Amino acid sequence: MNLLEQVQVGMSVIDARGEELGRVEFIRAPDPKAAAFQERVASIHGLISLGVGSIVGVEPKVPPEMALKLFRQGYLKIEAPHFWAENYYAAADAIARVEGRTVYLSLDRQGLDAQQ
Repeated sequence: MNLLEQVQVGMSVIDARGEELGRVEFIRAPDPKAAAFQERVASIHGLISLGVGSIVGVEPKVPPEMALKLFRQGYLKIEAPHFWAENYYAAADAIARVEGRTVYLSLDRQGLDAQQ
């Protein structure tokens, strides 16, 4: 069983520095059709529709290159603990371990920001 399969909605998420980022709001399994998505993103029409989708609320709300990685690997959407805080997305390869009701990431908050 891979680490993403061990994650459940509502689990706490801790970054590489030991800081709590929030709770798992959504889990998306890897998408075997990610290659088709990549072809869509490669076209200008795909980039425009993906950009518009990000504005109107289509998940994940990240740049196209990061969206491709997230779809290909699977990902977590992390709901920030405060209303004014920003939500995060973590690709499956950013999960270091899962223990009890806690997900530990291999990246810190800045690392998650940088990949998006």
